[in-house]
Amino acid sequence: MSATLRRYEPRDADALTQICLLTGASGHDATGRFSDDRILGDIYAVPYAVRDPHWAWVVDDGDGAKGYLVATPDTTAFEEWFIDSWWPERDAAYRGGADEGTLNLINGLTRRRDDAARFASQYPAHLHINLLDDLRGGGWGRTLIEALLAQLREERVRGLHLVASLDNENAQRFYEKLGFEQLESEGGAAYGMLL
Repeated sequence: MSATLRRYEPRDADALTQICLLTGASGHDATGRFSDDRILGDIYAVPYAVRDPHWAWVVDDGDGAKGYLVATPDTTAFEEWFIDSWWPERDAAYRGGADEGTLNLINGLTRRRDDAARFASQYPAHLHINLLDDLRGGGWGRTLIEALLAQLREERVRGLHLVASLDNENAQRFYEKLGFEQLESEGGAAYGMLL
Protein backbone atom coordinates (compact mmCIF):
# COMPACT_ATOMS: atom_id res chain seq x y z
CA MET A 1 0.00 0.00 0.00
CA SER A 2 1.32 3.46 -0.81
CA ALA A 3 1.96 5.96 1.96
CA THR A 4 -0.12 9.08 2.54
CA LEU A 5 0.37 12.32 4.42
CA ARG A 6 -2.18 13.12 7.12
CA ARG A 7 -2.58 15.07 10.33
CA TYR A 8 -1.47 13.53 13.60
CA GLU A 9 -4.15 11.73 15.61
CA PRO A 10 -3.88 10.70 19.29
CA ARG A 11 -3.62 7.04 18.25
CA ASP A 12 -0.25 7.92 16.64
CA ALA A 13 1.52 8.76 19.93
CA ASP A 14 3.14 5.34 20.34
CA ALA A 15 4.26 5.35 16.69
CA LEU A 16 5.88 8.77 17.15
CA THR A 17 7.73 7.45 20.19
CA GLN A 18 8.92 4.39 18.25
CA ILE A 19 10.01 6.40 15.20
CA CYS A 20 11.85 8.85 17.44
CA LEU A 21 13.66 5.93 19.09
CA LEU A 22 14.56 4.22 15.81
CA THR A 23 16.05 7.46 14.44
CA GLY A 24 17.29 8.95 17.72
CA ALA A 25 21.02 8.30 17.26
CA SER A 26 21.81 10.76 14.47
CA GLY A 27 19.24 9.11 12.20
CA HIS A 28 19.95 5.57 13.44
CA ASP A 29 18.46 3.26 16.07
CA ALA A 30 18.88 4.52 19.66
CA THR A 31 17.33 1.45 21.30
CA GLY A 32 19.01 0.80 24.64
CA ARG A 33 20.95 4.05 24.59
CA PHE A 34 18.97 5.44 27.56
CA SER A 35 17.46 3.80 30.64
CA ASP A 36 13.97 4.01 29.14
CA ASP A 37 13.44 3.79 25.39
CA ARG A 38 10.40 6.09 25.58
CA ILE A 39 12.32 9.15 26.79
CA LEU A 40 13.31 10.51 23.36
CA GLY A 41 9.70 10.48 22.19
CA ASP A 42 8.56 12.24 25.35
CA ILE A 43 11.11 14.99 24.70
CA TYR A 44 11.30 15.45 20.94
CA ALA A 45 8.03 14.22 19.42
CA VAL A 46 4.93 13.51 21.50
CA PRO A 47 4.71 16.78 23.48
CA TYR A 48 4.49 18.80 20.26
CA ALA A 49 1.69 16.66 18.89
CA VAL A 50 -0.18 16.60 22.20
CA ARG A 51 0.06 20.35 22.76
CA ASP A 52 -1.09 21.27 19.26
CA PRO A 53 -1.93 18.53 16.75
CA HIS A 54 -2.57 21.31 14.22
CA TRP A 55 1.23 21.46 13.85
CA ALA A 56 1.85 17.71 13.52
CA TRP A 57 1.76 15.46 10.46
CA VAL A 58 2.48 11.78 9.88
CA VAL A 59 3.29 9.66 6.86
CA ASP A 60 1.06 6.59 7.09
CA ASP A 61 1.76 3.50 4.97
CA GLY A 62 -1.57 1.88 5.81
CA ASP A 63 -0.14 0.09 8.84
CA GLY A 64 0.31 3.30 10.80
CA ALA A 65 2.72 6.20 11.00
CA LYS A 66 6.23 5.56 9.66
CA GLY A 67 7.38 9.18 9.66
CA TYR A 68 6.39 12.46 11.24
CA LEU A 69 6.96 16.17 11.46
CA VAL A 70 6.04 18.03 14.64
CA ALA A 71 6.44 21.75 15.10
CA THR A 72 5.50 24.79 17.09
CA PRO A 73 4.98 28.27 15.65
CA ASP A 74 6.10 29.85 18.97
CA THR A 75 9.22 28.25 20.41
CA THR A 76 9.28 30.47 23.49
CA ALA A 77 5.71 29.59 24.50
CA PHE A 78 6.28 25.92 23.75
CA GLU A 79 9.42 25.74 25.89
CA GLU A 80 7.66 27.43 28.81
CA TRP A 81 4.85 24.86 28.56
CA PHE A 82 7.30 21.97 28.18
CA ILE A 83 9.35 22.90 31.27
CA ASP A 84 6.43 24.01 33.45
CA SER A 85 3.65 21.59 32.45
CA TRP A 86 4.76 18.65 30.32
CA TRP A 87 8.06 17.55 31.82
CA PRO A 88 7.48 17.78 35.62
CA GLU A 89 5.03 14.87 35.67
CA ARG A 90 7.50 12.71 33.69
CA ASP A 91 10.73 13.77 35.39
CA ALA A 92 10.57 11.52 38.46
CA ALA A 93 9.58 8.47 36.44
CA TYR A 94 12.53 8.85 34.10
CA ARG A 95 15.00 9.71 36.89
CA GLY A 96 14.16 6.53 38.81
CA GLY A 97 16.91 4.06 37.98
CA ALA A 98 18.36 6.33 35.29
CA ASP A 99 21.89 5.70 34.07
CA GLU A 100 24.42 8.51 33.63
CA GLY A 101 23.56 9.15 29.96
CA THR A 102 19.86 9.43 30.77
CA LEU A 103 20.54 11.78 33.70
CA ASN A 104 22.69 13.97 31.43
CA LEU A 105 19.84 14.13 28.92
CA ILE A 106 17.30 15.00 31.64
CA ASN A 107 19.54 17.58 33.30
CA GLY A 108 20.13 19.22 29.91
CA LEU A 109 16.41 19.94 29.62
CA THR A 110 16.78 22.80 32.09
CA ARG A 111 18.73 24.68 29.41
CA ARG A 112 15.97 24.38 26.81
CA ARG A 113 14.55 27.85 27.41
CA ASP A 114 17.94 29.51 27.14
CA ASP A 115 18.88 27.50 24.05
CA ALA A 116 15.57 28.33 22.39
CA ALA A 117 15.95 32.05 23.05
CA ARG A 118 19.04 32.18 20.83
CA PHE A 119 16.99 31.50 17.70
CA ALA A 120 13.39 32.26 18.64
CA SER A 121 13.48 36.03 18.18
CA GLN A 122 14.31 35.80 14.48
CA TYR A 123 13.07 32.25 13.79
CA PRO A 124 10.14 31.77 16.21
CA ALA A 125 8.97 28.39 14.88
CA HIS A 126 10.91 25.14 15.17
CA LEU A 127 10.46 21.57 14.02
CA HIS A 128 11.45 17.95 14.54
CA ILE A 129 11.19 15.51 11.64
CA ASN A 130 11.96 11.79 11.42
CA LEU A 131 11.34 9.09 8.84
CA LEU A 132 11.96 5.38 9.07
CA ASP A 133 14.45 3.97 6.57
CA ASP A 134 11.91 2.67 4.06
CA LEU A 135 10.47 6.19 3.61
CA ARG A 136 13.79 7.97 3.21
CA GLY A 137 14.71 9.14 -0.26
CA GLY A 138 11.11 9.02 -1.46
CA GLY A 139 10.38 12.74 -1.14
CA TRP A 140 8.47 12.48 2.14
CA GLY A 141 10.85 14.73 4.06
CA ARG A 142 10.36 17.49 1.51
CA THR A 143 6.60 16.90 1.48
CA LEU A 144 6.39 17.22 5.27
CA ILE A 145 8.46 20.39 5.38
CA GLU A 146 6.51 21.95 2.50
CA ALA A 147 3.26 21.28 4.40
CA LEU A 148 4.72 23.01 7.45
CA LEU A 149 6.10 25.96 5.47
CA ALA A 150 2.73 26.53 3.79
CA GLN A 151 0.96 26.62 7.15
CA LEU A 152 3.59 28.89 8.71
CA ARG A 153 3.29 31.34 5.82
CA GLU A 154 -0.50 31.23 5.99
CA GLU A 155 -0.33 32.11 9.68
CA ARG A 156 2.35 34.75 9.05
CA VAL A 157 5.07 33.19 11.18
CA ARG A 158 8.25 34.95 10.11
CA GLY A 159 10.90 32.27 10.55
CA LEU A 160 11.63 28.61 11.28
CA HIS A 161 14.64 26.93 12.86
CA LEU A 162 15.85 23.46 13.77
CA VAL A 163 18.92 21.84 15.27
CA ALA A 164 20.36 18.62 13.84
CA SER A 165 23.03 16.39 15.29
CA LEU A 166 26.54 17.26 14.16
CA ASP A 167 26.95 13.57 13.29
CA ASN A 168 23.93 13.51 10.97
CA GLU A 169 25.48 14.75 7.73
CA ASN A 170 22.60 13.40 5.62
CA ALA A 171 20.13 15.56 7.54
CA GLN A 172 22.38 18.60 7.22
CA ARG A 173 22.61 18.18 3.42
CA PHE A 174 18.84 17.73 3.27
CA TYR A 175 18.14 20.99 5.12
CA GLU A 176 20.64 22.91 3.02
CA LYS A 177 19.05 21.53 -0.17
CA LEU A 178 15.67 22.81 1.01
CA GLY A 179 17.05 26.33 1.46
CA PHE A 180 17.77 26.44 5.19
CA GLU A 181 20.79 28.53 6.13
CA GLN A 182 23.26 27.36 8.75
CA LEU A 183 23.19 29.37 11.98
CA GLU A 184 25.88 29.77 14.61
CA SER A 185 25.37 27.12 17.26
CA GLU A 186 27.31 25.65 20.16
CA GLY A 187 25.60 22.28 20.51
CA GLY A 188 24.56 21.07 17.10
CA ALA A 189 24.07 21.98 13.47
CA ALA A 190 21.46 24.76 13.61
CA TYR A 191 19.52 25.94 10.56
CA GLY A 192 17.07 28.73 9.96
CA MET A 193 14.75 29.94 7.24
CA LEU A 194 13.08 33.33 7.05
CA LEU A 195 9.57 33.22 5.64
